Amino acid sequence: MNIAVDIGNSRLKFGIFSPDGSREFCHLDIPLKGEQFGTDSLHRPLNLNVYPAPITWLIAQTGSFPCEQFQTETLKERPHDEFIIVTRKHIPLKIDTDFPDNVGIDRLLAAFGATKMYGDSPMLIVDAGSAITVDVVQDQTFCGGAILPGLTAMSETYPKISEKLPLVPLYPKTESVYPGKNTKDAIRNGLYWGTIGAIRQFYDMRFTDAKLFLTGGDADYLRPGLAQVLPQRVVLSPHLVLEGIHRCFTEDDGARR
Repeated sequence: MNIAVDIGNSRLKFGIFSPDGSREFCHLDIPLKGEQFGTDSLHRPLNLNVYPAPITWLIAQTGSFPCEQFQTETLKERPHDEFIIVTRKHIPLKIDTDFPDNVGIDRLLAAFGATKMYGDSPMLIVDAGSAITVDVVQDQTFCGGAILPGLTAMSETYPKISEKLPLVPLYPKTESVYPGKNTKDAIRNGLYWGTIGAIRQFYDMRFTDAKLFLTGGDADYLRPGLAQVLPQRVVLSPHLVLEGIHRCFTEDDGARR
């Protein structure tokens, strides 16, 4: 059995891929800082005791937490498991950018996952996480795109602009209605509809009828707004990175070890 792992800046995401073809996805919001991360943080929520046979862990480090520490902690409880660190060489995808080696591996994995799941048709992939990436993919080729601050990162800039501007929590998510009748609602509108407008602009610069695939932690939050401005175009696909990791190591798609 394979478990795909996306190690981000603030969240661990898992895709459990069984030999029978079944899939199970989950995420853990746990502290990813040195001594605060241990085996209990991982094994209790995942209930790994139900998997007696060795597991192959396919690990992509997409954030700042070191994947080596994840491997060390896991080996304490599962010494017979196998670990593969996913790198760009594992991803059978053409890259048409100025500096291919500098493209974030999460962007490439999402692109590869989308092409394997949805075909070679032109597509825009929006990964809404700590940063928001908006990437063009067509003909099995990653063509580059744009990087925006994530919603949380943008919200944290307002108090730095002026002490009169509050920090507006994004959680729990609340509907953004324009025009805002108070400062907090006005900030929410700027965050939400500013992001929606930017994504729509990138879409219009390249496409007329292609699909937009939406993934990442804030995908659910952005979907209603994007569906308003791009009706019939938006497809929610929350696990593209994990699917991309898995597809890099399946027999039909390459098994790039």
